[in-house]
Amino acid sequence: MQNDEKPNADSPEWKAMSKDERKAYLEGMKDGGPPNPTGEEGIAYAAQEAYRILDEHAAEIPAKLAAQMGTFREVVRGIEAACAGSSEGGTGAISPVVAWAEKEGRLIPSDEFDSLGGPVSGDTSEHEVWHYDRAGGVVKRTWAGVYGQVPVYWQVRILMKNASLPEYLRRMALQVAVFKSDIRFEGITTSDKPSMLVGHKPGEPSAVISQEWIEAARLSKPSPDDGEIAKFMGDHGFRRIKDSATGWAREDGVIVMDAKTDNFIMSKDGVVPIDLQMGAIGTDVVKGLEYGEGLR
Repeated sequence: MQNDEKPNADSPEWKAMSKDERKAYLEGMKDGGPPNPTGEEGIAYAAQEAYRILDEHAAEIPAKLAAQMGTFREVVRGIEAACAGSSEGGTGAISPVVAWAEKEGRLIPSDEFDSLGGPVSGDTSEHEVWHYDRAGGVVKRTWAGVYGQVPVYWQVRILMKNASLPEYLRRMALQVAVFKSDIRFEGITTSDKPSMLVGHKPGEPSAVISQEWIEAARLSKPSPDDGEIAKFMGDHGFRRIKDSATGWAREDGVIVMDAKTDNFIMSKDGVVPIDLQMGAIGTDVVKGLEYGEGLR
């Protein structure tokens, strides 16, 4: 194989390589390997792979969920178009995002959250959470200007990077597609709360999503244990990434990180994922990852 070719896992050359040789080959890839995930090409690569997964699952999930997944995609397109060429792009894109949301009827007045009462959870690094009577579920608002993290591939490793608003929304769409999670995009809001990002002014946009409420089967132990999560992930075709307690990958390129107990609920119907950090890489690239022994 030439050093600029993507590896074929079925080729005799690839099968003959040791793990160290495969790692060295992937690290030395030029045109064939994913670009730096923090650059424009790397961001576009991750988006392309995420959309591939969404397309592959669109016909496999219930129509209601497919529509919700489609809404996330439409919103991302709208936001990216609104921010194109703006010096306020990325996590600092206040005016374009808010202007787009107002134009599309997606801007939620901040005082609407006052009617929901106090949040049931406000101590996570990503969301404030309220009970949401309309759908019998919960509504989640990201902290101002902060959209969690997403997994990315770089030099034979899965790393985490701070997500932009479009990356956060694609992550939600992936969870809908892969795990059939009932997650809906509700809108964009702003508040006078200071941003959690040092140096950013107050009023940065927050994404608002809603999600079904999952009743725990065991009130004394609402979350599944590590073994139950491992079985759930294995049943969905994932393998644990080597040296990662909470990272999983699947042969179609789906990556799940932060798969720890408090991001799942054990319901009467089994394990239900609530909030996972998800991304996607190429099917050829995922074959080069190393996995834990004894796991599917």
